[in-house]
Amino acid sequence: MLKLHLTAHSKNEWRGPHSVFIYSGAELIQEISSGCSTSLPLHLLSEDLLITDGHTQQRISLATIKTAKQTTLPLTADVSIQLRLSNQIKLFDYTNLILASLSALIAIGYSIFTESNWSEFLFILGSTVLVVLLFMFLYGHPINARNYNIRMYAAISALVLIFLLIPFENWTLKTLIGLSTLTVITRFVKDYQRSLSVVYDAFAKQ
Repeated sequence: MLKLHLTAHSKNEWRGPHSVFIYSGAELIQEISSGCSTSLPLHLLSEDLLITDGHTQQRISLATIKTAKQTTLPLTADVSIQLRLSNQIKLFDYTNLILASLSALIAIGYSIFTESNWSEFLFILGSTVLVVLLFMFLYGHPINARNYNIRMYAAISALVLIFLLIPFENWTLKTLIGLSTLTVITRFVKDYQRSLSVVYDAFAKQ
């Protein structure tokens, strides 16, 4: 889903924040302070936008924005607003969530049903991965990209430790967890690169 990303700029911040008002049709839909940004779903906007700082105003059509992909409108000598199209970034990878959860359950089962010097640590690591993924699933709609990355780093770090702590004698489990962890890392890196491409290319493929 395409969104319109707006950022207000002011050359003289020392004078205090400036407010820029966005109208869709006759309706005020957003107020932005200088130095701040916001995103609006494109399908909820009318064909023409009115942008004003209270003294001067500019009109721009969605057709113009779609053609330019990114444009900057000067309102005064000090205040301007940048308009840029961007796709909504879909962070959740359910394949990663499933693979990481299965590896965590294997670690918990291994710690319970086998004797190992690292049983308690494996149980804690497996439980940590499950808790992190559960919170991501329950409270992550929408999720901040920074928070998502931090939680994925935590989950991946725990999975790597689980792989290292499983004894080589249990090579079947070690291989399964290793392949699962490698897949999670690969897909996470790929999704991270894709998210960056979406940020800088409004029409990048999802």
